[in-house]
This record gives sequence, structure tokens and C-alpha cells, in this order.
Amino acid sequence: MGETDDPRDAALRALARLKIFPLPSSVLIPGGYLPLHVFEPRYREMLTDCLASDRVLAVATLAPGWETNYEGRPAVLPMMGVGYIESDEKLSNGRFNILLQGQLRVRMLSEHPATHAYREIHAALVPDLLRPEDRDEVEATSVTLRRLVLDLAAALPNTTARPLARAAASERDESRLVDLVGAAVLSDAEQRQTFLEQTDVKRRLDMAIDRVSQMLLQVSQPTGGEA
Repeated sequence: MGETDDPRDAALRALARLKIFPLPSSVLIPGGYLPLHVFEPRYREMLTDCLASDRVLAVATLAPGWETNYEGRPAVLPMMGVGYIESDEKLSNGRFNILLQGQLRVRMLSEHPATHAYREIHAALVPDLLRPEDRDEVEATSVTLRRLVLDLAAALPNTTARPLARAAASERDESRLVDLVGAAVLSDAEQRQTFLEQTDVKRRLDMAIDRVSQMLLQVSQPTGGEA
């Protein structure tokens, strides 16, 4: 990556020939982080090439039925997250630990013919949808989301949500805010994929608020004692 580049620029340039890591239950959301342990030989080769070039990698969700062709090139869902490898560790046995930071949501257009053991695709950036008539509501609802995240950080017995609360308080762009929060609070792979595929910022915002509200309700319920 050049001195004047940033991770998003690198991710955008990689879309014409994008390395993909197909996984059954891991979803990378822009703004979020995804730690991965890479052990299969074909993906160790991919990581070696990736680290020697642009450090850009997409995480693709395997489509239903992948089990019968996992060693080959099973179908993947077309919407996926593209990330930048923020940190990496090569272990003595040749495996890798990496930390991906989500940069883009993209749609696969086609898959390149195999030239490596791993897979590469041509992808297109998927833009956010924010209708002019929704802008005022989205701005107001974003204030509610920031407040809920602050409440969650205060309610949790540990400090796990404090970095999220600080990030949410400082992020002024509504789309990046909702992705940041969604990536942090959605844990179910199916919900994360649904969130990733939702291009409407207003609807993603509603999903994030629902999840943070559920978490607040869970941590505020009393435990023990009489029913």
C-alpha cells in the first residue's frame, strides 16, 4: 500500500480481482473487526500473497449446501464484506492469526478462473441508500442510537462496551455509525448477513436500535430472588 493510501482506497482498488475467504458462519461488516485463524493450506497461500500485496481480503458466506463441495469451489452468497488486514501473526506451524477491519460492502459480479488454490472474484461496491425524505428521521434516530449505546456501556458490569460508546459518540456519519454499532452488537451469523445485505441506512438503523434495546433489557433484568 502506498504512503498516501488508506485501507478503504486499497479495498476499492482491489475489487477487480478480490481474494475471498469463504466461511460458513463468519460475516464481516464495514466498520467492524473480525479475528480469524487461518489454517488450511490454500488459505495460508492466500494470506501469504495478500500480506505481500495490498492486505485486502473479502469474507464470503458459504451458500446452503456447501458441505458437499467444501474442498472445491462451493457457491457463496453474493453480498460480502471487504476488509483490510490490520494486524497479522504467522505462527511456527505456518498458520496465521489475523484481524480484519471491515471497509466495504460489495456484490460479487463474477469469479475469475482458478490460477491459485484460493479463489478470486470481480466485485462492485454496493452504495448506501438514504432517501432525502428519510434524512431528518435518520439523523434523529442516530441520536437515539448513540444514547442507547452509552446506556448499554453504563449498564454492563465490565468495560467491554466503553470503546464502542466512545466510537459511537464521535462518529457523525449516520451510515458509518450504524455499521459500527451493528458490527459490535450483532452476534448471530444470519442476523449479521441480513444486516450486511441491507443497503437502506434507515432499516439498518432500526435493526441496530432493536438489538441494543434487547441487550439493555437483558442486562437490566434482575437475577436471582423471588419470581
